[in-house]
Amino acid sequence: MNNVTSSQLTVVNDSSSPESFLLSGNLNRDTIPSFWPDSLQQLANAKRTSKPLVLNLEKITQVDTAGLAWLINLIRDAKKQDIEFSLLNLPDTLLNLAKISDVDGFLPLQ
Repeated sequence: MNNVTSSQLTVVNDSSSPESFLLSGNLNRDTIPSFWPDSLQQLANAKRTSKPLVLNLEKITQVDTAGLAWLINLIRDAKKQDIEFSLLNLPDTLLNLAKISDVDGFLPLQ
């Protein structure tokens, strides 16, 4: 996965660190439907090293419960395929949604 854009959500793979992905833009009900179907396959394709993958969310500007649901489902599906990854720089809004929903313990934070 080099660069993937879905409406206002962009994922960039760092060529110098192939296990690192930077997500930017909106992670919400408007961007998730077109992004969700390919995300697990893209992670599986990116799994070229023995290092865990890192999803850096520092440039996410807007997130809602659909974004949280996508992350929780991605974690579940990745575990089924033995894909290990961690989340880095989660926005406060996402952390608060996870705490309110009582799923913050499921997030593989770095």
